[in-house]
Amino acid sequence: MESILNCWGQWVFHNRIKVILAWLILFCALAAGVAKIGTNFNSDLKISGLAATDVQKVLKKDFKQDPNKASMRVVISGKAGILNNAHVQQAIINKVNSVAKNEKHIKNISNPYQMQAISKDFSTAYIDIAFDQSSNLVSTHNLQKIQNEFAELSSKQNLKINFAGSIASGSSQSNPYAETLGIIIAFILLMVLFRSFITAGMPIISAALGLISGLLLVMIGTNFFTIANVAQTLASMLGLAVGIDYGLFIINRYRLAISKKTPHQVALGATLASAGSSVFFAGITVIIAVLGLSLIKIDFLTQMGFAAAISVTFAVLSSLTLLPALIALLQKFVRPTKKQITQVTKSKSSLQEVVFKKPWLVGLVSALILIGIAIPATHMRLGMPYDGALPNHRTEKKAYDTLSKKFGKGFNAHLVAIVKLKDSKTTAQKVTTLGNIQKDISKFNNVALVSPGQLSANKHYGLMVIVPKTGPENAKTEKLVRQIAHYNTTHKNKLQGNVILTGTNAVNIEISKKLNQAIPLFAGLVMFLALILLTFVFRSFVIPLFAMIGFGLSLFASFGLVTLVMQDGWLKNLFGISTGAPILAFLPVIVIGVLFGLAMDYQVFLVSRIREAYLLTKDTQEAVKIGLHENGPVITTAALIMIAVFGSFAMTEEPTVKAMGISLAFGVFFDAFLVRLLFIPAMIKVFGKINWYFPKMHKRL
Repeated sequence: MESILNCWGQWVFHNRIKVILAWLILFCALAAGVAKIGTNFNSDLKISGLAATDVQKVLKKDFKQDPNKASMRVVISGKAGILNNAHVQQAIINKVNSVAKNEKHIKNISNPYQMQAISKDFSTAYIDIAFDQSSNLVSTHNLQKIQNEFAELSSKQNLKINFAGSIASGSSQSNPYAETLGIIIAFILLMVLFRSFITAGMPIISAALGLISGLLLVMIGTNFFTIANVAQTLASMLGLAVGIDYGLFIINRYRLAISKKTPHQVALGATLASAGSSVFFAGITVIIAVLGLSLIKIDFLTQMGFAAAISVTFAVLSSLTLLPALIALLQKFVRPTKKQITQVTKSKSSLQEVVFKKPWLVGLVSALILIGIAIPATHMRLGMPYDGALPNHRTEKKAYDTLSKKFGKGFNAHLVAIVKLKDSKTTAQKVTTLGNIQKDISKFNNVALVSPGQLSANKHYGLMVIVPKTGPENAKTEKLVRQIAHYNTTHKNKLQGNVILTGTNAVNIEISKKLNQAIPLFAGLVMFLALILLTFVFRSFVIPLFAMIGFGLSLFASFGLVTLVMQDGWLKNLFGISTGAPILAFLPVIVIGVLFGLAMDYQVFLVSRIREAYLLTKDTQEAVKIGLHENGPVITTAALIMIAVFGSFAMTEEPTVKAMGISLAFGVFFDAFLVRLLFIPAMIKVFGKINWYFPKMHKRL
């Protein structure tokens, strides 16, 4: 591998213009493809293979309700009694009729006065709109026209109008400047490290072109495969971060090579042979980690994993092809590092002094700090996104709070119960069965209301709506779902019916349950495979073991802090959080996959250099000193760049993206500064030559 990359680096040096042109042609071809066929991201986080999702076929076929189609809820509110005013009542009815008649793709729109969708004090009402299109197909123009129609009630009738549902907003509400801010911070950090405007720009250009190319390919893929729109966010986050980091690592090694007066062509080949090999292996590790999301067997996580893998693949390709071409083209601007490798043994730093004098203390203190931060993770609860956790100014949040206040907290957490009835029973017996089920469930502690059972046209199924007393984020709502499932199991034969819960909240609870069960298996499998891989890469048993221990510490510390912020509401105003809510159910597996890949990047960057130095010096302390001296600043800068990129996403309004940004930013901080730069060097120092023991290989060292 090293010889191949060496030859490739020297070839790129002489053919740099061809390589750059090839990238520009590829970019233009992908951009033209997107311009021609467009994109078709899926906004629904669906999952197949669950009872709550499979039964939705019955909901669609037998009850003519398609949960996969777009929906909107218009929430109208004002002072008490205003909706009982004849003039206001007629204005609302006229508006409903006007929208139903004039707007496109509306399958059904409810009249709140006919549906009794009005609060007891006549201050609040809601109108449900069902579309004949899926959420991603409803045009922003059509959505805006409907909202403008109802907004007229606000000015003419002194009413407040808010919107909820799958298409309440025409955009994801993400911060359009997130990536830009991350890039600006990254550029400043690179300027500080390289002290050159042009050199600092090289990793940015390489990473940006690689990222955009990868995203364009993902966009084209949305026309042929189902890809959730949240996959684009993860791919952007990860692709940009690792692309800049890989470029930083390669340029730093190139500067070291030319500092020895090595010819530029030879230096570029040697850089790709050493740093390029590390980048290749680190990239493969990240790709394996994110592809491991498919092991969970949840549709949107698999889509996120593949999109992220494509993004990282392009980051590796641009780092090993485009970046070397830019280095060759602009070689006169890449200044060599002033400190030679021969000077390392003479240089000392406070970090090295602490690690070498008291390694056990450094390792213990680092571990205790991470364990302390991880403590809040012991009460972490998983859940799915809901409107109540959105920022206070969002229309969905206002609609959610209004409905909770006027109709009860459980109104936003209603459960749809589908009852499979026995064909051998008469219609009267089936009605009796539904009545018995309604009566039994109504007696459960956390049930506010159970609607009368509705038979399907073919009399095979019954439908009823269960309204809890608590909201979707409350643990009591989840407990009620489990209680109904237990009731169905124990009373199925007696009741002559099989109860299956569906609806958004039931599906979310079932997804959370499956993810909870999958997390230990996923984390264990990824760490086991990496342990085996790192064992052979480093020719060591001890170093990979402590690499896994360190990753576990930083991972749980990340979980602890995100629990403290997102769930417990610690410093919620600083982080732009309206209220504490359960942690996103799919966040832990994403953080495990992404943070593991990034942690192994730093592990490879640091330990590969330590091992190279040990092969030359046969002195573990000297090798660690060289590794920290050369790659410590690089890892520090790389980590700060990662933190800047991920942290910029934490500034978005969407709780889904915000949670990912916060957990990954702090996860990188913990892993880079407490684990890779303190815990790992300290443990290597403690174990000395034992680090390098490997059967049949130790004699070669």
